[in-house]
Amino acid sequence: MKEATIKVKRYDGEKSFIQEYKVPIEYNTTLLSALFKIKDEKDPSLTFRAQCRSAICGTCTVKVEDRHILACKTKVKDLLDENGEVLVEPAGNLPVIRDLVTDHAVFLDKLKDAKAWFVPKEPWEKVYPEDLKKFDKETDCILCGACFSACPAFQTDSNFGGPINFVKIYRFWKDKNDALGDERIKIAKANNITSCVHCKYCTFMCPKEIPVEQDITQLEFYGKQKGIIEDNQQFGGFNNFGFGGFNGF
Repeated sequence: MKEATIKVKRYDGEKSFIQEYKVPIEYNTTLLSALFKIKDEKDPSLTFRAQCRSAICGTCTVKVEDRHILACKTKVKDLLDENGEVLVEPAGNLPVIRDLVTDHAVFLDKLKDAKAWFVPKEPWEKVYPEDLKKFDKETDCILCGACFSACPAFQTDSNFGGPINFVKIYRFWKDKNDALGDERIKIAKANNITSCVHCKYCTFMCPKEIPVEQDITQLEFYGKQKGIIEDNQQFGGFNNFGFGGFNGF
């Protein structure tokens, strides 16, 4: 057992500030466990979200350095710098309610715009394993919002649907028993899919390893081939957004 310094970017409704806590950790101590230890033993006012503790509900997404992670899935030892410290912040691209709690209504409302639900087709077609493989990974999405929170496209287009929207659109578009078919591509267009800068942050951040950017590329390419999406988008390039890491795309 050793001691780690957990720095938390807090928000009290009026101002943001950094508060430090010394926490004893073991090899398997997760960030969520450390946050609970702080709340239970040091500062009951610390506020964060948590439910399943099994990387299923997606509730505990937070930001650590340039990464968005599930606090329940990530060990503290893997986050510490050479000084034994880690800074934990609320997820990005979302209004902060208090401390590490953000307002998920922003991306949930966008999901409604994307019709992110199954619309059954009549008559029903028989489904085979090879059919399910087409959207198998996309069904793993837990709505954690990590991809949404990491996306730089919102800096230039606040009406961009966000990676989480296009994962859902892709999943139902690939389902042969979904009644909307290519209407899903029109929905992707209405959600400004061409504002995606293809930085792949969404793919790197996804705790379920969904190929998010690849899904977006397929939707966009198909839409342009069918004339549903105009082929006139000019990409300014990833570096125009001022981000440093993940070179070589």
